Amino acid sequence: MSEKKPFLDSQTYITLGYLTIVLIGMMFDYKYYNHFDINIFEYADILDFLLAPVKNFELILFAAASLIAVLIFFQVDKLWQGRWPKSYKRFNFGMSTNALKKYRLYIIVLSALAYLNLASEFYGDRMFKRFEEAPKEIEIVFQSDERVLKGKLIGKNADYVIMQTDDQAVKAIPVSSDVQEIIIHR
Repeated sequence: MSEKKPFLDSQTYITLGYLTIVLIGMMFDYKYYNHFDINIFEYADILDFLLAPVKNFELILFAAASLIAVLIFFQVDKLWQGRWPKSYKRFNFGMSTNALKKYRLYIIVLSALAYLNLASEFYGDRMFKRFEEAPKEIEIVFQSDERVLKGKLIGKNADYVIMQTDDQAVKAIPVSSDVQEIIIHR
């Protein structure tokens, strides 16, 4: 008697989970920077997104809470189907279990995309509100002419510091330029 092999091995699940968190981080960043009319994909490279789960603890909490909620949902679904099949069938518009299996993947994918879109909208709005209420004031000092640029920090990555200057202009300053120092507090 042979044992049934799992569909995917544990390493594949870990990789898919990490890539999912990276994708969620990309969506969250896009929605936040979109408030400033910034296409973050023009200013970030792939490494910024690959490191997003490590840099953003809220992202890890969101992914873990979502995973736990999905697991609980599937357990409740299985319990409901087993204990109260009549109400389960009525709730699913009278579709048989085989018909549900046929459409389940489509329903799950569409639901996941809608959920991630709503969650990223919420995250982007929350981060924008946090920026408006208590922005971090920074100063950037250029090495070539000792010019100082003051403003509010919107975000930063490996290549750019993105800020809103005192005249409400949004600027992306390349870190590799002649920036001598970035003063976050004084």
